[in-house]
Amino acid sequence: MDKRRRIPPLILFFIIGFCFIAVFSMFAEVIFPIDIWRTYLLDRLKPPSFMAGGSPEFLLGTDSLGRDFAMRLVYATKISLQIAVASMLLSITIGLILGVLSGFYRGWVDYVLSFIMEVRQSLPLNIIAIVSVSIFRPSKMTLILIMGLTGWTSFARLTRGQIIQLRNSPFIECSRSLGASDLRILFEHVIKNIASPLIVMATMRLNTFIMTESSLSFLGLGIQPPEVSLGRLVSEGRDYLLSNWWLTIFPSVVIMIMVIQVSLIGDWLRDILDPKLQNKK
Repeated sequence: MDKRRRIPPLILFFIIGFCFIAVFSMFAEVIFPIDIWRTYLLDRLKPPSFMAGGSPEFLLGTDSLGRDFAMRLVYATKISLQIAVASMLLSITIGLILGVLSGFYRGWVDYVLSFIMEVRQSLPLNIIAIVSVSIFRPSKMTLILIMGLTGWTSFARLTRGQIIQLRNSPFIECSRSLGASDLRILFEHVIKNIASPLIVMATMRLNTFIMTESSLSFLGLGIQPPEVSLGRLVSEGRDYLLSNWWLTIFPSVVIMIMVIQVSLIGDWLRDILDPKLQNKK
């Protein structure tokens, strides 16, 4: 096996750790069938079990309504990952379609789509989120649409640039001379050759979507009670930061861990999939 394609132990650790977080959060309700909405007002703001005064029944303590904070944290991680992944997939789909149209056909199509990209990048995400939330009810779907419909520009630009480099390649000209249709050329040659940079960008952009979801939910523009996400947990716990710090610190640490894991995995994928970096090595 090529040494460059061997997974370093640290990266393998991050991959396993991120997969564990994702799988555990997705199936936690099956593994631990606990009602996370049930309140225990007599046990409100209990510290974690490893701290003085903590109850062994609540591993990470309880929140202001006496709910099991560990299970709420797991459920919040699940919601945040679902929103981030769904937003990323929507962004990739839109960016790939528009990037292909812009780079493959050029001409007026390229001018129009490039203008749309410039207009989108000139509008801050927070402004778009505030306007969207004022029109539509804040929900998981609203958040996915906001992030997905605003995060496609980087994928579109990457796709456009890659296709411009490939559209006049000898193997594509050969396919054209043999009578291959544009659709066949796109699927058999173009998409296959731009898959690697798209995978790298998708991995590296996933942490951006995680942070965006957390930021919007923290500001009250995303997930609303009784639903919960990591950003929502941080927002709910900030009023208790001095007295019950775990309500804010634990979800913040989960966000930080996931962002670091995804960033380093994306850097590693870029190193092994980017031919320019391989040639330099």
